[in-house]
Amino acid sequence: MKKVLIILGILASVTAFSEGNKVEVRVGGDIMPQFSVDGPEKDAEFSYELGVEYRREVMPNFEIGGGIAYQDHGKLQKYTENVSGMNVESTLDLYDSVPLYLTARYNFKNATEVTPYVKASLGYSFNVNDGDHKIKISDPRTGATITDDDLLKSFDVDNGWYYSVGAGVEYKGFTVDLAYQVNTADVHATYWDGDSAGSGSADYSRMTLGLGYNFGF
Repeated sequence: MKKVLIILGILASVTAFSEGNKVEVRVGGDIMPQFSVDGPEKDAEFSYELGVEYRREVMPNFEIGGGIAYQDHGKLQKYTENVSGMNVESTLDLYDSVPLYLTARYNFKNATEVTPYVKASLGYSFNVNDGDHKIKISDPRTGATITDDDLLKSFDVDNGWYYSVGAGVEYKGFTVDLAYQVNTADVHATYWDGDSAGSGSADYSRMTLGLGYNFGF
C-alpha cells in the first residue's frame, strides 16, 4: 500500500508540473529590415524566420521559457559610396542567424477568448556567413568600370547578442504579434591582396510580424 501511495504521489507531482506548459511554432516576416554597416543604417531585402518556443506558466498570467529560430536576413540593398575619388558599389549578403534565447510573456486575460500579451526575449545569436559579397569600382568622371569582381578573399562574421520586445494577441491557440528584434554582429573582410577591407559592427534590426500556434500540455 505504501508503494502505491508513493507512485500515486509521483504521478500527481508530474501531472501538476506538466500543467501550464506550451509549445509554440512560429513564422514571421520582417518589416523595414536594416543593417547598421559603416555608420548610417542601410535597408535590406525581404527577410523571414521560422522558430519554436517552450513556455511554462510560473505565476498567474506570467510565462517564462526559451526558444530557437532560424532567421534568414535579406541581402543588403545595393548602395554606392565614394572612396578615394572612386565610386564603390557594394552588393552584400551578410549573414543569417540562429538565436537561442530565453523569453518571458505576460497575458492580459479577460472575459473574452482574445488574450492580449506582451513579451520580451534575450539570448545569443549564432551568425552564419552567407558568402555572397560583390564590389564594383568605377570612375565617377567617365563612368568606366575599373573592376566588377569579387574583391573579397574572406568575409567573417562574429556571433553576438539577440533581443526582442513585442506585443500581440492570442485566440484559441493562434497568435499574431509585432516585435522589434535585433541581432548584433561584428564583420571582418579581407581583399585578395591580403589588405583589410574593413571591420566593424553590422547589427541587424527590424520589426517582425509573427504568426504562431500554441500546443498546451
